[in-house]
Amino acid sequence: MKYIRLELQVNESFHEQLIAELMDMDFYGFEQLDDKLIAYVEASRYNDSNREFIEQMLLSFPGASFNEINEIDEQNWNEEWEQTIQPQRIGKFLVKPTWSHEQASREEILLEIDPKMSFGTGYHATTRLMLRQLGKLDVNGKKVMDAGTGTGILAIAAIKLGAKHAVGFDTDPWSQENAFENVLINNVSDSIVVRIGGIEQIRKNEMFDCTLANINRNVILEIIPFLVEHTKAGGIICLSGLLESDEEVVRKKLSAENVQILDFQQEEEWILFQLEKAG
Repeated sequence: MKYIRLELQVNESFHEQLIAELMDMDFYGFEQLDDKLIAYVEASRYNDSNREFIEQMLLSFPGASFNEINEIDEQNWNEEWEQTIQPQRIGKFLVKPTWSHEQASREEILLEIDPKMSFGTGYHATTRLMLRQLGKLDVNGKKVMDAGTGTGILAIAAIKLGAKHAVGFDTDPWSQENAFENVLINNVSDSIVVRIGGIEQIRKNEMFDCTLANINRNVILEIIPFLVEHTKAGGIICLSGLLESDEEVVRKKLSAENVQILDFQQEEEWILFQLEKAG
């Protein structure tokens, strides 16, 4: 499979906003290197219209420009990122790649996540928001849905917190290999099912005690009714992948659903909603 590697020269303060826009265009692998942002997308998902849109978008960011666009073959992304991915302590969790020798304390829950092209290494604010919030929830013995599972990090975290079973799904073909590998690395393969595809991967009668969705605004807005439908009464739904500027439109969408907003968290310009489905 061929991929496009897009290098953008842009001030580091604009990276998070650009990542959100690029995710809406099916970019899913990102490297942040000071004032350079590198983004990856499957070649078949990139065309001249995308390029023109990105060029126009960059006009809003002072001094931003394209550095390079290359078509590359699939490769071992771990080798590319090994020097930049470092252990992180996020709430109850120590998140680290397998090549790190960092040790979890007795109180910490270890998540070993090796990235490929999938989003969700713990480096992005939305993943950190979700992990911190998940660590506050009682998921012991519960069934969890992880919509847009990516690397599988949230499903794995839920199981390590005591959840009984988790189902993760993602339309990103990279997730099939990456999430499965991370599930094996963390010894939770008996408790997690990873499905490749969209919401059609969830069976009509499947219901969950806790639903997690860390995707992007457009997808979140589209699937909120589905997420609510497949969450049990009294169940919890956590939504992220959202910017501060998305808050109003998301609140409006939620007002039409049978849910109550229990909590709202923010890190930098990224936000998280915790909801409870009414009985």
